[in-house]
Amino acid sequence: MDGTPLAGPASGHREPPVGLPVGLRIGELAPGDFAQQHQDGAEAVVVLLGGRCDVDFDGPGPHWPGLGARADVFDGRATAFYAPAGRRWRITAGPAGVRYAVATAPAGTPREPYLVTPDGVRAERRGTGVWAREVHDIVGPDRPADGLLVGETFSAEGVWSSYPPHKHDRHDPPFESHQQEAFHVRVSPPSGFGLLVHYPSVAADRRATVVQDGDVVAVREGFHSFVAAAGHRFYYLWALAGTERHLCFRTDPRHAWLLPAGEDGRAPDDAPAADGGPA
Repeated sequence: MDGTPLAGPASGHREPPVGLPVGLRIGELAPGDFAQQHQDGAEAVVVLLGGRCDVDFDGPGPHWPGLGARADVFDGRATAFYAPAGRRWRITAGPAGVRYAVATAPAGTPREPYLVTPDGVRAERRGTGVWAREVHDIVGPDRPADGLLVGETFSAEGVWSSYPPHKHDRHDPPFESHQQEAFHVRVSPPSGFGLLVHYPSVAADRRATVVQDGDVVAVREGFHSFVAAAGHRFYYLWALAGTERHLCFRTDPRHAWLLPAGEDGRAPDDAPAADGGPA
């Protein structure tokens, strides 16, 4: 890794590059429009970012009418659904249209689709001081999936998240697992920005890249953290996938002193609490 995002935050870039085991793309439909979706050999978690829609699966269903309970990502907890590998589904936009994210990862286990409603999203405060943020676990290790872990992080202006810097790019249980990751960023108001700090190792130079409203960025390896610009709320949807669903992450040892004793590696947001994630 050269210290730059694999999918840079260039305007209009919506997908991580081919080859990552985790994919993330953003879709938007005008009122009444629809899209057919099918992932052969891949599972998906679809998170509604704003608006309402109907969702229909092939064969015996299910059929979920009128999904969606928020106008945008800053308007409450998400509605989401899981689409197993090999199943075809259709999303039809409601009267105000719909915007959604599709996180994918290789999978082959036969499963049934399921729905995650806002009251099924686990929300908690993590971190402290200027790295306090709210983290929503949408599909954690307690929900069926082959490899995906998906959630959302919300932070106030000028606040760090996914902090202290951490990584999960080596299979070294129980100290570290190998998961790659993609993020979708939103900023309010949208004229703002944030910074993604990332570096492949303790010995490497730290580098920062500006991320803007609507960007999709990916991290293949290395330490990473975000910070929001002053005056702007900051959000990102995160999706992880790898060879396992138990996330073990390694904190940059230079920053481990910020954590409570015995909690090295318990601060990033992309770590569902059921897997020993941050408090």
